[in-house]
Amino acid sequence: MNHKNPKIICITGGKGGTGKTLCAVNLAVMFKNEGNKVLLIDGDVENPNTYLLLNGKLENKKDVPFFKPKIIEDKCSKCGLCSQNCLSNALLHVKDAFPIPMLTLCSGCQLCYKICPENAIEADSKTIGWIYSTNVNGLSLLLGELKPSEARSAAIVEALLEKIEDIIEKEPNKFDIIILDTAPGAHCDVELLIADADIVIPITEPTKFGKLDLIRIMELIKLLGKESRVIVNRSSLLGFREQFLNELKRESIEILGDIPLDSDIVESYCQGTPIMEKNSKFNREGVGYIAFTKIYDNLKKWLEIPT
Repeated sequence: MNHKNPKIICITGGKGGTGKTLCAVNLAVMFKNEGNKVLLIDGDVENPNTYLLLNGKLENKKDVPFFKPKIIEDKCSKCGLCSQNCLSNALLHVKDAFPIPMLTLCSGCQLCYKICPENAIEADSKTIGWIYSTNVNGLSLLLGELKPSEARSAAIVEALLEKIEDIIEKEPNKFDIIILDTAPGAHCDVELLIADADIVIPITEPTKFGKLDLIRIMELIKLLGKESRVIVNRSSLLGFREQFLNELKRESIEILGDIPLDSDIVESYCQGTPIMEKNSKFNREGVGYIAFTKIYDNLKKWLEIPT
């Protein structure tokens, strides 16, 4: 996707529970507070919850269709060519019998449909999830959700990216900033979103597991050739802040900032009101508010946005 504007920022993390969505939501809110047109994308399609942190509602539901083969027995010669060439083994074929689709294994590649010599396979579809779009307090939100029992989460992420591409192509000035919130881990869903970003911000915590998973996601980010800087969330946890930050610096991992434990952040999370929301009641002198402010200033410098 060729884009010069808007800036696309990917928030990710090697493990769950580090505060990815907390950071994605509050960074989006801070950009919005300064008059930017912001789109927040929730790409954690198995557990989307950005709307909860914004106290928003899921609206404008759209189905995400996925290819499934439909065998037309009147045309099928039982040759087994479709089964022999299915890399995901999603078509079970026994000699002199009609092939049986195993839809949970189907990758949606449509090869069987394309190569059937008898045109005995029709391109059918099933709904594997949904995309929602809404606006919460001046912040645009696009969210993907995988249908329970379905396994093709990457297809939902691809549908989200197609939506972004369509927006940028048709309305290039609609948004100034797009923030992508990924699922935890270093799998294909996350790779798709990182690959589409201008810069990447991994979120970690000062624990051994946090560091191990940070190293894993950093390897993926480097493999995709993206610039990254880290946010350390709950940095005062267990009293290891200085030690952890110094370890990252020794390993040449650039740090965007850190966020100490703060009761205001916990309260904002529970209430569905971002701590950095312009009209929120939270203490502007609190450690959480000050930490997010510093991170935001550092982010604007990194993006070369005038402060």
